[in-house]
Amino acid sequence: MEELLEDSGKGMALPSQENSNSSQQSCFKSSKRSRPSAPVGPPPKKKKRKSSWRRPSARVGYHIHEAEDMLLIVPNLEEPAPRTHRKKASHLRKVARPKVRQPKRHQPRRVESAVSADPSPVQWRQSSQDNTVSGPGWGDHIPLEILVRIFQVLVASDGAVPFLCRAARVCRLWYDAASHSVLWQKVSLAPPWPSRSKGPPSTVEKRILSSLEWLVPNRFSLLRELSLLHWKNYVPLILKSVSASCPHLTSLKLSHCQSVTAEALVTLPKACPQLDSLNLQNSQMESAAIVGFLEAAGKQLRQLWLTYSSQMTSIISLLSNGCCPQLQLLEVDTGIKPNSQHFQLHIEALQAGCPQLQVLRLLNLVWSPKIGGRGVALGPGFPDLEELCLATSTITYVSDEVLHRLLHRSPRLRVLDLRGCARLTPSGLASLPCPDLEQLHLGLYGSVIWVALPKEGSPSLTWKWHRTLQELDLNGQCYHEEDLKQALAAFSSTEPGRGPVLRSLSLKGTQVTVATISAVISSCPALSYLNLSSCRHLPRGLKKAYRGQSEIQWCLDQLLSTTYFSG
Repeated sequence: MEELLEDSGKGMALPSQENSNSSQQSCFKSSKRSRPSAPVGPPPKKKKRKSSWRRPSARVGYHIHEAEDMLLIVPNLEEPAPRTHRKKASHLRKVARPKVRQPKRHQPRRVESAVSADPSPVQWRQSSQDNTVSGPGWGDHIPLEILVRIFQVLVASDGAVPFLCRAARVCRLWYDAASHSVLWQKVSLAPPWPSRSKGPPSTVEKRILSSLEWLVPNRFSLLRELSLLHWKNYVPLILKSVSASCPHLTSLKLSHCQSVTAEALVTLPKACPQLDSLNLQNSQMESAAIVGFLEAAGKQLRQLWLTYSSQMTSIISLLSNGCCPQLQLLEVDTGIKPNSQHFQLHIEALQAGCPQLQVLRLLNLVWSPKIGGRGVALGPGFPDLEELCLATSTITYVSDEVLHRLLHRSPRLRVLDLRGCARLTPSGLASLPCPDLEQLHLGLYGSVIWVALPKEGSPSLTWKWHRTLQELDLNGQCYHEEDLKQALAAFSSTEPGRGPVLRSLSLKGTQVTVATISAVISSCPALSYLNLSSCRHLPRGLKKAYRGQSEIQWCLDQLLSTTYFSG
């Protein structure tokens, strides 16, 4: 061993103790003073420090109490509440509703015995439960009848579907209220899927149809008005279920529907004896469907809406033969697409077949009277007629003679719409036996170059009905300035105790002047609509339509200022 140590000492020289200490100090000093050089390039990104999360300690069933010279282990009498995460607990505190403090009830003070003063654990537990349990919600306090009344107001404005279907899913009380049959008296149904070609029903269609099969027998027991809009394939199926479950049905509307069979329509009058209104406008159906329905329900039918089709002649002949003696409203139109097909109307036969008719509308139709001439005796007329609408944008054959045959016994007429009927003259209109006319529409909205328009005679119209006339339309008429001045002067004349009741005046494209319009506005305080578009004798900036009394008053101020500066 000694030899090994000597050999090792010879091969390596060890520094002395002083030198070693000094070298260590110099190394420490150099390490403090010297700093590492900054690295070239962008600084390295610092790693995000993970938040320390400690697992919540398990709740034990005891706690330790430190006394003077010992540690007491006291068991927990109450069960520990489950701990929630810190974030979840804060979220629950935000969402929690504030407790509703109930007012204290003042009860008479009573003397209790020593036994009752110290309640038992069972009694204390029951009293604490009664205090912690909250009372019922606001919905439980509303009587069912009041909630049904609220739903009636909403159904009247928004309809029964889909409001009642959604309200029934809120709670049990709303389900009971929405299930009341009184709310399901007026229903309008439209398919939720877009129109498609015929084929097997999809999954959504099957689900909707199954819902309807349950809805009709369980909710429509008091149904009175039903509207089916834009149904393509399932109208007969719906009508069949309605006829089996809706005995109180009074009105049926099929708008833009297809595949309506005669069997589906004919079965309705037998199952629904109160059905008196049918609307089939813009719907495609079999040719024998309408005829079969009129033959089955003609005696009880009161209102009928139709769109012109190839079977119109047979329908009019049925009505003229007395198939619907109680009919009060008849409307026939051509839909969106204009129809140039011509048909003949037997006026006297229609008057005899529908003596109770109150509203007659033949909109945009090309028709002519079947029998005419001065030697033909007049028919029974329409003694209860209140509205006659013959508006058209195509060629018309309505003349003074035809109009006299229609209205020679109609003293109750209130509305007369003759827009587009350019063959009529003011003298023929003034001879009508209708003393209380309220609306007169004589506007020309289409091209009428094929007939000569009258230029005089408008005063005979206004002076006859100026006491009762509320709406007057003279659009496009060629009456000259002085004639219009005399005609509109009827509304400026003041009578003791009675003033003009004119509310709407349309003079678009006429030759009315500034002075005439100013006098009419000043004399008619109830005027709320005034159309002065394209009036050539009025200044620029005033040729437009005015709605509301404030706009009309502004127009009057501008007209008066124009008159003042021009004078």
